[in-house]
Amino acid sequence: MPRGMIHAGCIQQTFQVQGSFMEIQLYNITKRFGEVTANDGISLDIRQGEVIALLGENGAGKSTLMKMLFGLYPPDEGSIIINGHETLIDSPQKAMSLGIGMVFQQFNLIPALSVLDNLLLAYPKPPFWTFRRLFGAGAPQRKVLAYLEELAPGLDPNTLVRDLSVGQRQLLELVKVLNLDAKVLILDEPTSVLPPQEAERLWGLIRKLSDAGRSIVLITHKMQDVMACAHRVVVMRSGRLIKTLSREDYNEASLVSLMMGDSNRRSEIDTTPLPEVTGRPPRVLIRNLHAHQGVQSIDDINLNIGAGEILGIAGVSGNGQLLLADALVGLASLTRGEVILDGITLHSASQAPKTSERIAYIPEQPAVNAVAGDLSLTTNVALSHFRQLSFFPAWEPEETLTLNIIHRYQVRPDNPALLAGQLSGGNLQKLVVGRELHGRPDLIVAAYPTMGLDAGAAHDIYQALFAKARDGAAVLWISEDLDDLMAYAHRIAVLQGGQVSGLFDPKTSNRLDIGRAMTGEKKTTTEHIPTPAEAHPRTAS
Repeated sequence: MPRGMIHAGCIQQTFQVQGSFMEIQLYNITKRFGEVTANDGISLDIRQGEVIALLGENGAGKSTLMKMLFGLYPPDEGSIIINGHETLIDSPQKAMSLGIGMVFQQFNLIPALSVLDNLLLAYPKPPFWTFRRLFGAGAPQRKVLAYLEELAPGLDPNTLVRDLSVGQRQLLELVKVLNLDAKVLILDEPTSVLPPQEAERLWGLIRKLSDAGRSIVLITHKMQDVMACAHRVVVMRSGRLIKTLSREDYNEASLVSLMMGDSNRRSEIDTTPLPEVTGRPPRVLIRNLHAHQGVQSIDDINLNIGAGEILGIAGVSGNGQLLLADALVGLASLTRGEVILDGITLHSASQAPKTSERIAYIPEQPAVNAVAGDLSLTTNVALSHFRQLSFFPAWEPEETLTLNIIHRYQVRPDNPALLAGQLSGGNLQKLVVGRELHGRPDLIVAAYPTMGLDAGAAHDIYQALFAKARDGAAVLWISEDLDDLMAYAHRIAVLQGGQVSGLFDPKTSNRLDIGRAMTGEKKTTTEHIPTPAEAHPRTAS
């Protein structure tokens, strides 16, 4: 039997909900963390076969509410009613035994094991399946891999997890929960790290699961998720349930208004034209860059960025974007090539990277790569400016700076003494962006700076990022939101297979051409990259 026929049959069988249906009512749920009320008297019902989009700004209380349903937090007040009976869910194990599964933004995978081994370990009967794996069991493995083939066709199940892209790891976490045959699935920002093609496959799977009788709660800030999947939208703001809307009762504009309320603290992105960069000598030269980490690599990258220019980097997840970012700021070793700023070599294959406060770096995963979770917000802000610290009186300048960042970027809770690990992912992202964009950096490397953020927070960050470009900074901006790149970047370079497959002017290019470069269908010749002598009168050192 052809592989596709086996795959289709497995999917059709596993979609069906086993056992009785499940209806859930959350009644008057309240949760407090010290003086902060994360959820305030929320009542919500989850119906069989329905997709609910739980929408709200970062810190609105969406994930906290669902973590109580999954047994991670006990509610301080209120009750959970399942099929008419009040039920105590005091652990994730209890939730899963009831048929409730949750996919988190943070991954819980074993990097040293393969994709298949991670799935087997999470399967309901891991000892049996793991034993069968040693003897090459065919049918059981196909059942374990059925959802993976639906979501990530072509992914080799023997690939080690440490070699997967972030988007592939997100899909693997989803497959683990789908294999548990849960009747209620909670997905926390499932498309935040997925490229458009994978997001569309996920939306299709969600619709199929719903048609088969499963209930889906989709925690999201992305309007595309809502419009593609949701039967109902539940809008939360500041820990309260603001409104519940049916599919026919909302559009994108009305949802954004409900999320953000009547506050005027958000403004539209400043569309003042950025400085004209054509003909100017570039500030940043990226010459013949080669680097390797695990199975990831970048090969012969040649790019330049002018003063005031925003160079967008597009590409399907896992094609070298993050390795390029790490290589530019000196976190990844170069095997060949060099990075030059204003005629001075910052990093090369033969020269150790120079630490410089002229460079700002917003990494893809701030919780992993940008902060110390067990230190305060003030201390984390201070760590990137330690050369300028004043210890008499101790920390006062950094406390002031931290408060300014908190207020400017609406970080919640607004307590500079709070530990960084206590912030939600979105609020941690805002803190890191504020810290890195403080001052006057000359080079800004921003990897997915608005990933996981609501529309208002994304606008704030774009405002700040583009303002730095207007001040003369050279900006390298990595994003998977092609619409944003085409709207705001001066040029777009596409990475495919670790190489530049195209360089585009957003004003004269279309999405189809860029999409072809992203998938490797077409290779476009890149521009001539000036040498340091051509670009600057000084000699590079």
